[in-house]
Amino acid sequence: MRSLGLPVGDDQAIVSGESGAVGVGLLDMFMRQEEWEDFRKTVKLDETSVVLCFSTEGDTDRESYEQIVRSDAKGR
Repeated sequence: MRSLGLPVGDDQAIVSGESGAVGVGLLDMFMRQEEWEDFRKTVKLDETSVVLCFSTEGDTDRESYEQIVRSDAKGR
């Protein structure tokens, strides 16, 4: 949720709730963690890949959304 809501550079912010953001969270984990290297090679997932993620949920609980996205934003 935080990565989508507080993007880096010129990327557009996307408001997505917990279940909507899980796909992007998994993709982030696959790309960053070394233990997923074999998986990335198997599915040919690299920096040139184009991945489509769907989020069908927005900030259904605005207060909770703000707390999650804004908390520890400096530590990203």
